[in-house]
Amino acid sequence: MKSTTLQQRNVCDLQTVVSTVSGRRVLWRVLQAAQISQHGFVPGDSSATAFHCGQKSIGLFLLHELEEAAPGIYAQMRAEYMAEIEAAQKEIDRKNEELTHE
Repeated sequence: MKSTTLQQRNVCDLQTVVSTVSGRRVLWRVLQAAQISQHGFVPGDSSATAFHCGQKSIGLFLLHELEEAAPGIYAQMRAEYMAEIEAAQKEIDRKNEELTHE
């Protein structure tokens, strides 16, 4: 029974964190740092391979916990990140256009 209560608390904690934009941004940065989309193998360097696999393992754990607490949250965080990148690129393009026409 205690483990269920602890599990419920962990789910509620993550739901609270992902309910804020800043919480989702922090978790997105952690997942990106964990390189969950990359393989961990570094040819000729078993220490680096072990390090990257460890990072990825933690990232995959976090991703699993997030999806359990808030199904679809990874897709939402990715969409928010991509929208932010797109807005930043548009601002860069706008400034470059202004410089070109001066």
